[in-house]
Amino acid sequence: MVTSTAKRPEKLAGSVLPVPDEPRHELAWLGNAGAFVASVAFLLLVPAGWSRLDHLWAEDGARFLVDAMLSPALSNLTDPYGGYLHALPRLVAELVALLPIEWAAAGFAVFAAVLRALVALITFAGSKAYLKSTPMRFALASLVVVLPAGNSETLNNMTNLHWFLLYGTFWALLWRNAPRVPVALFVVLSALTSPLIFILAPIALVRLFQPRKEVPVAFLAALVVQGLTMVFASRTAYSHDEVDPVQVLLASLLRVPVVAFTGSERVSAFYPANGNLVILAAVLVAAVPIVMGLRFADRPGRTLALVAGAYGVVLIVACLVLNWAQVLQVQAPGVVMAAQRYSIAPCLFLFTAIFVGLDAAPRSTGERVVRAGSRYLIGILVVVSVFAHFREPGAVLTGVPWDESLANARAECATTHEFARLEHEPQDWFFLVPCELVR
Repeated sequence: MVTSTAKRPEKLAGSVLPVPDEPRHELAWLGNAGAFVASVAFLLLVPAGWSRLDHLWAEDGARFLVDAMLSPALSNLTDPYGGYLHALPRLVAELVALLPIEWAAAGFAVFAAVLRALVALITFAGSKAYLKSTPMRFALASLVVVLPAGNSETLNNMTNLHWFLLYGTFWALLWRNAPRVPVALFVVLSALTSPLIFILAPIALVRLFQPRKEVPVAFLAALVVQGLTMVFASRTAYSHDEVDPVQVLLASLLRVPVVAFTGSERVSAFYPANGNLVILAAVLVAAVPIVMGLRFADRPGRTLALVAGAYGVVLIVACLVLNWAQVLQVQAPGVVMAAQRYSIAPCLFLFTAIFVGLDAAPRSTGERVVRAGSRYLIGILVVVSVFAHFREPGAVLTGVPWDESLANARAECATTHEFARLEHEPQDWFFLVPCELVR
């Protein structure tokens, strides 16, 4: 009786966290490698991605690179910024600082693209136990790379990579037969980089009831370190504006279901012209497959849909409430263009819940027709939004290029200046370094 009681948590954990089959042959690994290379190429060579190779973004320069150039590596890796640790961006900055300074912008862009492609691979591998259709798994993993919500403000920079790391860690914790050492390293660096990673602690705790505990144990240990840092570190609030619950609700609906199918830029045209009908349409398109998943999927699938949907809601509401400012109101210019980054992880979690329904097997002919219609409709919406995003001029950085900024700094140093001013994106961002570092 005691043995049966002791095994009950293990059985419950195993019923919602199944083990996927191992890859059947070498072609699977070859396909993964090809997809990885294609993902990195897409992120770097699409118009907006190409501009990142010669434009340094925000904290990548004004915080991480300058600290890597001027301070010891160990102190940088343990130094909080904005109230939490940024282990992975700082680690990348240390590596970029070893390169010629002319390569700094390209170095950050390449590292960010590679790591984001890695998140897509983890998504594809980790979802095998939950989505039976390989094309569905491929499509879900592809969204990590091609989703317009992630290809403007957050494209190819380490500053905003933690939104993708959060989603990748979600799948890394669900992937029960993952390679121990590399995946444990991934979840540790993610936990030491993202301040929102705590929401994944319940998954890690459930994993402790299953064999192969290295990954959840490593994750939870890193979580403790990040948590202690956040308790004692200081953080400057973005704003002290009073939170408006109605505005938070409208902004959440626009930034997740609507942005998921259109991208942030196009909301600026759709919402002012059509009002809340845009929200209603997006909610209906998302709700149909989610309901199908809750009805027809197996227990792991239903659990995944519920958990992913809940994470999406919690994340967007928490981001808006904790950082609320008047500029986040839906009546503000650009509607959802301010803080586009808030949409990324919630949109990916929403699509996870949607794909459970698109993958589930309905019983009747009518139900199969609904699933097929949902697949085509969602597929068309996403493909159209991806190609439309290629034509968005605002996604391509057009400010001062890194080589021009470096040339200007060297010109200053050729006179009487002791420090070089290095300007970068977005507008009015810069940092200062001693002239000997840019000569």
